[in-house]
Amino acid sequence: MNCKTILDLPEFDAGMFDGSEFLMKNGGALLTIHIDKIPEIRIQFSRARWHQFTALYNCESEVIENAYFKVVEIENSTCLKAYILKDSALVKAYKELHHYQIFLDEEGCHEVFAESCNAL
Repeated sequence: MNCKTILDLPEFDAGMFDGSEFLMKNGGALLTIHIDKIPEIRIQFSRARWHQFTALYNCESEVIENAYFKVVEIENSTCLKAYILKDSALVKAYKELHHYQIFLDEEGCHEVFAESCNAL
């Protein structure tokens, strides 16, 4: 699996990770990451079309290695290609989609198909 880093989280001791919240609203998504003694980290996914969460014990080792506390884009994602092929809407709610992934230590992995991703 080829991936490129989109957002690196600030360096911190993994034991300081204190959970996260994922909210989808009005066609977008917001991932809020809580870390002790650091202001919350908020990552916005615009025009989010799909989201999947995989719990820690079900995550593949490759995902853990590639996306450990950072947002990566999966290049040439086969599941994203399949999603786009199945989208039968005449007018798409997005110009392009990207497959993003982030692994959060004690929780697991979030995956999102969205038009863009940025830290707030």
